[in-house]
Amino acid sequence: MPAKSIDIPDLSGQTWLITGATSGVGLESARSASRHGARVIIAVRDTARGREVAAALPGPSRVVELDLASLASVRRAAGELVGAGGDDDEVGGRINPRRGEDFGPERIDVLVNNAGAITPRRRETADGFEMLLGVNVLGPFLFTDLVLPLVQRRVVIVGSNAHKATSFDFGDPYFRRRRWTPASSYAQSKLGDMLWGLALDQRLRDGRAEAGAAGVDVQLTHPGWAATGISNATGNAVLDRVITSVCSVFAQPAAQAALTTMYAATRPLPPCSYTGPDAMRHLRGMPTLIGRSAEASDPALAERLWDFAEAETTER
Repeated sequence: MPAKSIDIPDLSGQTWLITGATSGVGLESARSASRHGARVIIAVRDTARGREVAAALPGPSRVVELDLASLASVRRAAGELVGAGGDDDEVGGRINPRRGEDFGPERIDVLVNNAGAITPRRRETADGFEMLLGVNVLGPFLFTDLVLPLVQRRVVIVGSNAHKATSFDFGDPYFRRRRWTPASSYAQSKLGDMLWGLALDQRLRDGRAEAGAAGVDVQLTHPGWAATGISNATGNAVLDRVITSVCSVFAQPAAQAALTTMYAATRPLPPCSYTGPDAMRHLRGMPTLIGRSAEASDPALAERLWDFAEAETTER
């Protein structure tokens, strides 16, 4: 299906931080933001690949190492952004590394929590969390909390309609007693994202959380069925090739899926709106506001998720 487009305003003078921007929807979001004038901070685990991406962007960028499967890495990355220096790269019109320099506090206009994971087998993070919950929820939760004082306009959280397929099991969130599957774990992590976003937005509005400027809000997105590498998670190379072939026919290109992120990041929207594709049961199409599950809309459940994530990510 040919990629379509939306009107994106001039982003000159803005800095966008996008996690997981070396492939898929994150990469296309970074390209789009850069084309429209934004300086882009690429926060990624693979900094070598990050520097390749940064070199190809039309505008200035910075690469920061961020491994969401390690809370220590999350804290280091946040420390670099708030002004503690660190081993990262600043890229202008051309590659121009300034490794280890103290940049001073960043100003982040838009923070896009895009990075995510899916695995064929149950794994754990460096901190003992089930991998998908750790990378998709707990790591981004802590990172956002630490850099929130730098954010000037908006926090975008890339979710998924997979959240509608489950409930959040606070009794066994890490699948230590119940059966683990990629689908069940991924769905729970995406429900976690929806609840975290709801709780964060409420805190920004009632003053329990403070960003770098007044009026910062949270927006949630669902990219639809995107032809990206996250679909290849079976652990079987033959099956992954089959899935890739199917995706190439029916899924929308990553550039099209990234329109939901760009829409959520740039449009004047009600607080904590949920943006997704408008066609094929929200699997593809142009970005529009869509509905979420009753569980994902429950403020009490959002508060419970916040308390859980805060307790799990508190430094001991």
